[in-house]
Amino acid sequence: MTSTILRPAHMLFTEPIVGCLCAYAAFNFGLIYIFVVASPAAYEETYGFDLVERGLSFAGFLIGTVVAPIPVIALDHFIYRPRLERAKGRSHSAELPPEQRLHASMLGSILLPLGLFWYGWTMRPDIHWVCPIAAQGVAIAGSLQVYIVANLYMMDTYGPLFGASAQGANSLTRYTVSAAAPLFALQMFRGLGIAWAASLLGFCSLLMAPIPWILFRYGPQIRTRSKYPAGD
Repeated sequence: MTSTILRPAHMLFTEPIVGCLCAYAAFNFGLIYIFVVASPAAYEETYGFDLVERGLSFAGFLIGTVVAPIPVIALDHFIYRPRLERAKGRSHSAELPPEQRLHASMLGSILLPLGLFWYGWTMRPDIHWVCPIAAQGVAIAGSLQVYIVANLYMMDTYGPLFGASAQGANSLTRYTVSAAAPLFALQMFRGLGIAWAASLLGFCSLLMAPIPWILFRYGPQIRTRSKYPAGD
């Protein structure tokens, strides 16, 4: 009860790092399910895709999912690990602050709204269908970069014990949002129109985009006030 229900819920509402990152991850996870439901219908209405051709609307998912880990791995290899080695060269017990993990999520926070606005305003009959598919790939890549790094950051911040509870809070929020997203996705796109529905998602992503940047700058001060130190 404590480790799987009570502690994750308590961390979600009392730890700013957990609360902010879980909200961001939940939005990103819900976005995937919104696209799964609404995107095939959007291509049908805009470009007249039949059932088989609507499968092309998931090409952006595939591209974005394949591309997303590349910057995460590259930044880890070329920035995080060299800095870690230099820190260990000065002291064998030295560790980098968890905020050094956030570089890829900072990149993803830019790509996500860019992809969403690009998708919404190029989904038009006079623009080739490959353009919104590419935009969708950019949005998914940015979304996954934020999600991957958020998990790494929370594990580094809270350690193996409390980090698992932070992951539990993350699962609670993202699965709740992803369960609700398909219930309104199609209605939202048809009611607002594709451009403004995607723009609404883009504005939401812009509101949350500063989260990794703020944590990169003020994370150390926030961690000093945490009730769940990584060493415990």
